[in-house]
Amino acid sequence: MSQVFKRGSAAVESNLTPMIDVTFLLIIFFVLVSRIVDIERVDLALPQPEDPASMKVGDEPRAVINIMPGPDGGAEAYRLGTRSYAPDEAGLEAMVGRLAEQYRANPDLHVTLRADHRTEYRAIAPAMQAVSRAASRSGRDDALARLNLAIMRDERGGGGAP
Repeated sequence: MSQVFKRGSAAVESNLTPMIDVTFLLIIFFVLVSRIVDIERVDLALPQPEDPASMKVGDEPRAVINIMPGPDGGAEAYRLGTRSYAPDEAGLEAMVGRLAEQYRANPDLHVTLRADHRTEYRAIAPAMQAVSRAASRSGRDDALARLNLAIMRDERGGGGAP
């Protein structure tokens, strides 16, 4: 026959001595490390970069050409600043003249070309060529055609292609 022994309620005890030891060791370690870092810190006089590639975005002179979308993926107009130019030869020549003035004033001009995602390349190419012609017609040897192309999505949720 087996006998059942009754035990009292179990007492949970924890030995905090190892945890206190580890805590003091960590405190001593961090105090020593922080003093070493303070002692070994060296003041550096770093040079200031003058390369234009290190400039903040938005610091460089910029012109924005918006291609106003027309029917069938074409361009209805080209807008440079607040002026609109027709997508024909006369309008493009007028835009080249205005861009050439801006290149003469600042040869580091960056041109951003913005188009709708439905606009076809046949409407974008004339604006790109106009920027190149304006840089060459500016009369400055240091004028380079720097062009960024931004394709804008339809934000109205009009169901266009992504």
